[in-house]
Amino acid sequence: MKSVNFQLDGMNSIEITQIGEELFEVRLAFDGIISMHYMTHEQLAQLGCTFHIEGGIGSLLNN
Repeated sequence: MKSVNFQLDGMNSIEITQIGEELFEVRLAFDGIISMHYMTHEQLAQLGCTFHIEGGIGSLLNN
């Protein structure tokens, strides 16, 4: 399993773990609330475009 974690500020973070060839677990910690989402590679790429981090996440998880 490949995983990448970004510490945003304080206790806020995003952690992305590849759990299958096309399936990712995305955990968001924001203001003490943790949410977990399952996304396909395409959905994750759209998230990356929104936050301008697609290159970093994509290159880290695809190696």
